[in-house]
Amino acid sequence: MNIQTDDPLFWRLFALAQAVDNLQPQALILWLEQAARQPLSLSRLEQLSRPALAETWPAQIPPPTEAQWVRVLSCLKGDLPNYLATQPERGQALQLRAAFASSDGVMINGHFGQSKLFFIYAFDEGQPFLEQVRCHRPDPDAQEEGNEARARLLSDCQLLFCESIGGPAAARVIRNNIHPIKIKPPMTINQQLQALQTMLAGRIPPWLAKRLGKTNPYTQYDFS
Repeated sequence: MNIQTDDPLFWRLFALAQAVDNLQPQALILWLEQAARQPLSLSRLEQLSRPALAETWPAQIPPPTEAQWVRVLSCLKGDLPNYLATQPERGQALQLRAAFASSDGVMINGHFGQSKLFFIYAFDEGQPFLEQVRCHRPDPDAQEEGNEARARLLSDCQLLFCESIGGPAAARVIRNNIHPIKIKPPMTINQQLQALQTMLAGRIPPWLAKRLGKTNPYTQYDFS
């Protein structure tokens, strides 16, 4: 899923909800619809002005700060924050892909069995980059078990980071050749990306080397 082209209205609303996080999602939609004076669309969002938004802001909620207004107006125009900006592959050989279960694209805060959004970061010779956001959409008519569908959704990733995962779900993930890693919150995606970069630049541990199909980095040493 490319955020810029796949349902851009949803992703602008997603970013707006983070920009004014003191509004519940339903209140956010109502606020925007009142300012637009009609149902929301991409073009209506782009036409909204600060005076119109300020006029319809809920009286019982503290108004946005100046910094929040800047973010709101940027999101309305489609200028999303960097952590939501997907990039295509850059023509370099990929070292690995890591999936992060996250509800906002910032924190690793998803329980694997309940997660709907997975942020997929790719590592090449440069900096890691957000390649895709993948969404698990349950199909009530599907025969496939939910956690199996999630694991298959991530089957081209070597690593999965989440806040929690049950034993049977972890077994399904491992059967899809993905190494699940539970993190201790609070942990941001960016913090874990930096740790992975450091690991890849140094001596890769045997378990990760095996996942990546690389030679065990410790076999060159004689410990006898």
